[in-house]
Amino acid sequence: MPSRRVVRALVGLSALAAAACGGSNSAPQGFFISIRNMTFTPLSLDVPPGATVTVLNDDGIGHSVTSEATANAFTPGGVDVVTFDTGVFTGQRSFTIPSSAQEGTVVPYYCQVHRNTMVTPTGTITIRAAALPSAPPSGGSGGGGGMSGY
Repeated sequence: MPSRRVVRALVGLSALAAAACGGSNSAPQGFFISIRNMTFTPLSLDVPPGATVTVLNDDGIGHSVTSEATANAFTPGGVDVVTFDTGVFTGQRSFTIPSSAQEGTVVPYYCQVHRNTMVTPTGTITIRAAALPSAPPSGGSGGGGGMSGY
């Protein structure tokens, strides 16, 4: 049977190893849009130029995240050099914001399938060089990441 000193040393080393690896509860960092219960979360997401946005569709039915030039136009388009369209999907899709996107550019988006029938019909992505990634929020697999508000 190991001595208490050995057990303490092993426990301490295990805790140190877990902390160095981010622990077992660390989630991936990034910029996320979640679709759940016909709702986009967050409604406003700050993203730096060149970043990848991951969209997590938790509804089990097809949705898209499609940029538009004007909010509530429900027509594909873009602002400045920023355009994106995940296409209709279930599960997860990603798109990348161009590295040449200008600071402060606000790009509205919507779902091509459900347009204005979504609980939250549109959201926005704002280009902010200082935006920081974060983990998807708990209680679902989506959302979070550099939010600027709702």
